[in-house]
Amino acid sequence: MKKILLVLLAAVCCAPAYAAQDEALNFYQRQALMRGDGSRADRAFASALARETKLWAAQHPQNDELKTALLMQADYNLRAGNDAEALMALYQVRFYFPSAQDLTLLSSSVEQAMESINRGQKGQALKLLAVNTEGMTREQQQAVLLETLVKGNLKGTYEPVNDLFDAFFLSYPNSKLTDKLTLLQGDWHRQNGNYNAAVLAYKKVNELLPDTPYKAASLRMTADVYAGDLEDYETAAALYAQVLKQYPDSNETGVVYKHLAVMEENRKDYAAAMGWYDKAIAALGQRPAAYEAWTGKADVLQKNKDYQAAYNTLLQAAELFKEDESKYVSALEQAAELAQRRLKNPSLRAGALEKVLLAYPAAQSAPRVLYDLGYTYEQMGKNAQAEETYKRLIINYPTDKYASRAQSRLSRLEK
Repeated sequence: MKKILLVLLAAVCCAPAYAAQDEALNFYQRQALMRGDGSRADRAFASALARETKLWAAQHPQNDELKTALLMQADYNLRAGNDAEALMALYQVRFYFPSAQDLTLLSSSVEQAMESINRGQKGQALKLLAVNTEGMTREQQQAVLLETLVKGNLKGTYEPVNDLFDAFFLSYPNSKLTDKLTLLQGDWHRQNGNYNAAVLAYKKVNELLPDTPYKAASLRMTADVYAGDLEDYETAAALYAQVLKQYPDSNETGVVYKHLAVMEENRKDYAAAMGWYDKAIAALGQRPAAYEAWTGKADVLQKNKDYQAAYNTLLQAAELFKEDESKYVSALEQAAELAQRRLKNPSLRAGALEKVLLAYPAAQSAPRVLYDLGYTYEQMGKNAQAEETYKRLIINYPTDKYASRAQSRLSRLEK
């Protein structure tokens, strides 16, 4: 890893820009060469150098030698064993200097850094490098980097990503993106279990940024934390009511209805939950959040043991979101499961599974759906259709685990 970074560093060293700044970087480079034995003292010294170069980069976001400083920062952090900090420096290089020639070496460095951070997310970490920021201002590049990191949600990077948020706000105190990114930082806190910090971030947008268009959203997001994470339902209900009263025509209204429904469902007040789900469905139309309202309503109907109504609700949800493969297939698979477990109706189960294969014959879950459909046909006494379905599964997905199961079922039917 260190060799890779040194190659990168040698390749990008640029011409002198500002003498004093060049002196500082050269000083850190000279100091780094004085050590390198991997001892405990060496790691502590490298960590100190990393902090100094990180500070230099934060103070000079537009400097011509920023790329060099970031690579030095990555190198020193790796020597110190601060792999998450090194990873953030590597991402900054990619997002601020989107040169294709560096991508291969950066990918190798990111991959190796993830070995100690979270090996299971190595693929996800590499995907983040694919974002193209060419042609953007540095401010926009920094914002896109933050959005990408929050969406990627790499474990073990909570504090380094927080530092990047703070650096953005210090570098651009009057940015038009402040409100959006403050909400995003709240999301980052919430994803990582720091719920009080999330509440504070959301409240800052509502109370300290008078011209923001996100006032209703920030109130709703604050309520979400109280309801979903802190389980303070009284405070959550008051905040949701505030959104509905102060911003009745906002896009948040339908989302608030849905979240009130979830809150009442968690409190086992199913009658109240049904009322809120119906309001959410009416308000949200075909917005993505509406799907959750439909499936939430189906869940409450199941809890009320109205299984046929729940089945019908899931079919309605599927049809409403038929253009979205994931939502369509999921709703129908839930309906099929409900027909099997609760309604004990193979015909209804087969109907839901047939819809999946008709609309999305190559769906990711197609092998399982084919197997379940074949088995359901057996239950219905439709052995010829069962055989045909099993054969289709075996031919189209010969290496899938469901193909071997289908072969066993088929052998029994053919005896």
